[in-house]
Amino acid sequence: MVAQGTEVNSGVFARHNRLPFAIDVATGLLFYVIAKMSDLQTAALVGVVVGFGLVTFQRITKIDVTGGLALFGILMLCISAGLAVWLNDDEWIKQRGTITGLIAASFFIIDGVRGGPYIGKGLARYMPYSDIHAGRFAIVMGIIGLIMAALNYGAAKLLTTDNWLFYKTFIDQFIVMALVVLAMRYVRAKPTV
Repeated sequence: MVAQGTEVNSGVFARHNRLPFAIDVATGLLFYVIAKMSDLQTAALVGVVVGFGLVTFQRITKIDVTGGLALFGILMLCISAGLAVWLNDDEWIKQRGTITGLIAASFFIIDGVRGGPYIGKGLARYMPYSDIHAGRFAIVMGIIGLIMAALNYGAAKLLTTDNWLFYKTFIDQFIVMALVVLAMRYVRAKPTV
């Protein structure tokens, strides 16, 4: 018997989350490959095209390919690509992660203060627990966003473009996952006795 407030669901491995999760991974790898083959600006623009294509596909077919954060993801892709075109310099493009991280963190924190009805709730569906407090989760994710923006700033300043690209594609996500695992104690609802 599972105690109240500790129900576990499958998170990203749940049937309804498998395809959106696989597409998230595939689009991240696509960005990496295109950036390696051409440049960061082209990779950012392709990301926007792919993002809009996925949303259009989802609207037409009613197959959930983007998960619970489609509009937020597309907005962040557009901001990121807009910065890539506007800045048009590899050093500034590397700082997009810092800039978009600060913007995304602001959205998360604002949503969290309101109880997490949009972003917090959408992201909680990927977690392996059904007792996540959406407001606290959004605030914690905003704080993690601030941490990751600071780490991106440091990586962009200290690493070469190739090393930064490797960090951003393969290491960055593991840091986020570790921080989220640590944050789970705070965001899960306290069981009632």
